Formats: sequence, C-alpha cells, structure tokens
Amino acid sequence: MTSGLADRDRAPVRGATPGPTSVHLIWLGGAGCDGCTMATLGASGPSLEDLLLGRVPAVPPVVLVHPGLSLESGARYLAKLESAARGELAPFVLVLEGSILDESRAGEGSFTRLGSDGDRPLTVTAWIDRLAPAAQAVVAIGSCATWGGIPAAAGSVTGAMGLEEHLGRDFVSRGGLPVINVPGCAPSGDAFLETLIYLLLHMAGLVPLELDEERRPAWLYTEPAHPMPPRADYVPSEAYSTMGRPTVRCPVPAHGWMKGIGGCVAVGGACIGCTARDFTDRYLPLARLGERTVT
Repeated sequence: MTSGLADRDRAPVRGATPGPTSVHLIWLGGAGCDGCTMATLGASGPSLEDLLLGRVPAVPPVVLVHPGLSLESGARYLAKLESAARGELAPFVLVLEGSILDESRAGEGSFTRLGSDGDRPLTVTAWIDRLAPAAQAVVAIGSCATWGGIPAAAGSVTGAMGLEEHLGRDFVSRGGLPVINVPGCAPSGDAFLETLIYLLLHMAGLVPLELDEERRPAWLYTEPAHPMPPRADYVPSEAYSTMGRPTVRCPVPAHGWMKGIGGCVAVGGACIGCTARDFTDRYLPLARLGERTVT
C-alpha cells in the first residue's frame, strides 16, 4: 500500500508498538448544523457504539468527549478539554465539525464561546489552538470543517474557513500527520468511522494511512460524481447529461450511504458537489433545474 501524498507530505508508518488501552476522541463543534454528528450516529458497519465498547478488532476502546453526546456537561465537560490540552488524556484524536470563524471580525463580542478563562470568554478557535498541538491526530469531518462549507460562501461576513486553512498547510500533529480531511455535507457516518478506524490502526503501527493530495482517505474518495439536479438521471434530455459536467470525488457512489445502499443521486436526489472545495459557489447552482454552466 502506498500513499497518494507527495514525498514531503507523506506521514511515516511507524513500527508496531503496544497500543494504548483507550483513545480519547475530543470532538469540537464550530459553525455548522450538527449534520456530521447525526451521520456518525447512523453508522452501522461498525457503529459508533462498537467503537466505544471496544468491539472493533485491534482497535482500543474510544472515549468520546463530545459537546452534545458526552455524559459530562458544563464545568465537568470543560475539565476534559483542559486535561487534554495539558496532555493528561494522551493519546487523543481531535475532531472538528463545522467551520472556524474569524473571531477578529466579531468586534467586541465573539462568534463562538465555549467556557471562559477568568472573565475572558474562550472561543472554539482558542480551544483548537490549545488542543491541536497536543493531539496525536487532527481530523476535519464535513465540508464546513474541511473547506469552510456553507458558512464560507460568497458574501459571508464571518471569514469562515476550514481547519487546514486555520492551522496551516504545513501543520503536523504529534503523531506526524497532517490535518485529515473527510469532506461531505455530511459525509456518510460509515465513511467517517472507517477513516477513524484506519487512523487508530495507523497510530498502533499496524497499517499505513493513505491520503490523497487533498489529505482525504485515498481509498474512499475515488468514485466520480457529477453535480446535477434531482432525478436528472431519469430525465431524457441532453440538458441533464453528465457530458461536460464537472466531476467531484465522493465515496457515496461506490459505498452508498448506509450498509452499502442509498445516498444522493442513487435515490434520485441532487448532487451538489459537496466534497469539493468552494462547492457552495461553484457547484450548488448546478443542482437547480436548467442550470448548465459553472461560473
């Protein structure tokens, strides 16, 4: 197995070492709709519960620290983030859902708040800056976290951006990995958990982690998809032919949405090109009937 990354981007495959008894998954929510969380809850092969209970072979149990799903709340939830930032929950994987907003544009207020430091409110961006350097790996789930998504559409006043843009293209986690991108609006939960499992096996030195030039899981983002209106495949008109249409890469055509079935155009829905950068401005208009060109 070889990586799709350039030599300078390729993460080393580490030798097999005894794995940890558990791995913490620190999940933060930026500007988004929580759709990626809902998709992850719908994963079935394996399920999120299988990961939490240690039912996946060779993968340690996952301890989830999530703003909506954790048993802890308030000060107890924030204490988990503090412990992770101090390195007390190592190893942990940092996951961001939702885009990062440019807090410098918020004037005297802030776009996001997650606890406080004395009298000063802490933003989600501040937590990312504290947690990312301590994380064994950093994962952006969904198009908002990867490329900025809907909040970064033309005309936005928030300066929304993806995680890689915020941390920098040259960012490397404590485990020697770049930001791992799993785009989609939302990506299927099965695809995300498959990525997470490969990552955990990689952290244990058991498998390489293959990423393409966009730092996506190389084995998932291979099938072509064409931004088209709903039911386009069933309309006998040249207007909706895939000829001349832009192509994006997406796991859904080959893997389906859940248990290998369903997903977008497979059930007559629109493909909006959501796995690509700037899809809201470049491809979303193609989901409208009669739209034929990309500006």
